[in-house]
Amino acid sequence: MARRRVLIVEDEGIVAADLQSMVRQLGYEVAGIASTGTEAVEKAEALKPDLVLMDIRLQGTMDGIDAAERIVAQGNIPVTYLTAYADPNTVDRAKTTLPYGYILKPFTERDLRTAIELALYKHRMESMMQTLDDWHATTLRSLAEAVITTDSQGRLTFLNERAESLTGHKLANVYGHSFSEIFRMRNSSSIRPTTVPFETTLREGTKIHSEEPVLLSSKEGKEILVQYSCGPIKNEEGVISGTALILTEMPDVGGRQMHG
Repeated sequence: MARRRVLIVEDEGIVAADLQSMVRQLGYEVAGIASTGTEAVEKAEALKPDLVLMDIRLQGTMDGIDAAERIVAQGNIPVTYLTAYADPNTVDRAKTTLPYGYILKPFTERDLRTAIELALYKHRMESMMQTLDDWHATTLRSLAEAVITTDSQGRLTFLNERAESLTGHKLANVYGHSFSEIFRMRNSSSIRPTTVPFETTLREGTKIHSEEPVLLSSKEGKEILVQYSCGPIKNEEGVISGTALILTEMPDVGGRQMHG
């Protein structure tokens, strides 16, 4: 899975350099560095980072809170504030931008790690729940068959309870990962690997059914005989925004176990 990208907004060069080093040390990619509020807004729009670390006190006409307000308004990007000032007025202003956290200066690498992980997790869960609302999750959950959905890039966005039970994977652990990264499939009549042709559904908007049962490997390594049906998910404008995969478990054929 691609590394999460962080935009750093800090007007003190030495602090910005230290932050950059720490963020990289924690395994994240630094999408860019901005030193003013205006530059932060521009870079957030252009670079589309996964998280913005925003110093509240910035030089110029736009401080960090003003910049965060614009960034939040123009895109679904979480912001975590960096500040040495925790006075009530500053905190009250910052709250209006719905930040994903605060890091008080001076801070340690451990403090930074915790703040970044919590912000990304919270944002991921909120995005997931919004996605579920958009795709009528209540209906999907109630289906007796296993339902797995992806976005237009083939990344997992939903597993109903039956899909979690069948595959052994929990939605919270696989959300955002590609289908092929998590699930392995092969033809039931041979050892040849296969996969669901999501690209065809996304390109042509057609439903596709498996021509023959396939073997799906669960998290525990058990091979499950299933038939699948894959169809497009469309947004309110009628544009294809993802796919819905329905898996039907077939009668047990001997409890195959995956090897290798």
